[in-house]
Amino acid sequence: MATELIKIDEVKNILSSFPDIIGRNTNSVKKCNEAGQTLLDTIEGEGMNETIDQAASDYLRKVNNTLKNMDERRKPITQIFDRIRSFFTSQEKQIDPKDPSTIPGKLVAKRNEYAKFKYEEEQKRKKEAEQRARIETEKANYQQTIENSLLSYFNQYLSSKVSELQGIFSNLTHENFDREVIGITVFQTDYPKSHFDKFSADSATYYISQETKKEIRRNILEGKYEQYAQQYKAKLLNVKQDLTDRIPSKRKELAELELLRLANAEAAAKAEEVRKQREAAETAKQMEEIKKAEEAAKQEAAMKAQQSSIGSLFAGAAASVAPPPINANVKEKIVVLHQQGYLEIFQMWWLNEGQSLPVEELEKIFKKMITYCEKQANSKDQKHIESQFISYEADVKAK
Repeated sequence: MATELIKIDEVKNILSSFPDIIGRNTNSVKKCNEAGQTLLDTIEGEGMNETIDQAASDYLRKVNNTLKNMDERRKPITQIFDRIRSFFTSQEKQIDPKDPSTIPGKLVAKRNEYAKFKYEEEQKRKKEAEQRARIETEKANYQQTIENSLLSYFNQYLSSKVSELQGIFSNLTHENFDREVIGITVFQTDYPKSHFDKFSADSATYYISQETKKEIRRNILEGKYEQYAQQYKAKLLNVKQDLTDRIPSKRKELAELELLRLANAEAAAKAEEVRKQREAAETAKQMEEIKKAEEAAKQEAAMKAQQSSIGSLFAGAAASVAPPPINANVKEKIVVLHQQGYLEIFQMWWLNEGQSLPVEELEKIFKKMITYCEKQANSKDQKHIESQFISYEADVKAK
């Protein structure tokens, strides 16, 4: 049994000498202090000299001998106490959960491993969910960007053709009327496929692949030409019909302006300016209608993009607030990867705590470094720190 390591009879025998040892050591301390006090009184009264210094040296040598004798006398008792304490602590150590070599310690290690596994799985799940959310969001944003770019590309072309058609009508004069008016009648209302096929706008992405982008573009472009061709034809036919209906009144107006010009050139010029402003306003109205239709289409595309990504956004938000693993206390620990890292640790500590500590506390913390610098100062090379914040003092001790 473990108790056999300590022999009871041996303990009794050693402890029986305890009163005698206490008495002898107490007497040694008393005599030592009395002799020392006598020397101190002499020094206080007469000051130091070679004779007294030698007496003090002899006294201190005797003190060391006394300490040695006291240590030898008490060792058997203190050693038995150390053995008793060691016996109990060794028993406790056998089931100490903090010791990884004990059975409880091994169970703690297993629990920590499992908690770490659950934590890492949770972090992996969160990252995957967040990544999926980012991908879905970027896909929706990319789709919206391409759709808007395509719509703007088409509407710019449509606007230019409406403006061109309006320009033919606006540029009709009394002299060129019969020659140029045919341009309205024969104006092409079919949307050129070649223009649609030249669309090449793109948008930079970070999470989605080129294959995914190509697929999104294919889905956007599929059936879009037919849709735009219908819009193109409908708009231009509407403008053509409106202009065609106004051709007779335009002819009459130009004829009247020509007669007015012959009679009163100044009045004719003013009337011509009014006509141009009116027709410019009509053209601007057509452009505004196209612009409003484009904005409405873009808003609709934005709503669709938002609806398509809302599920992934909720999933990402849920993942980001997921609770940590049950029965796990997660704390971050620093792993220094390079010596430079220790300097950065010191800087953070110094700025946030170190510089506000008292000098006495800093002396304890920097004891090892101070000792190193003192060794350098006392070495053969005598290296010193040159600073207004540091001074060196001689620490003189008698041999």
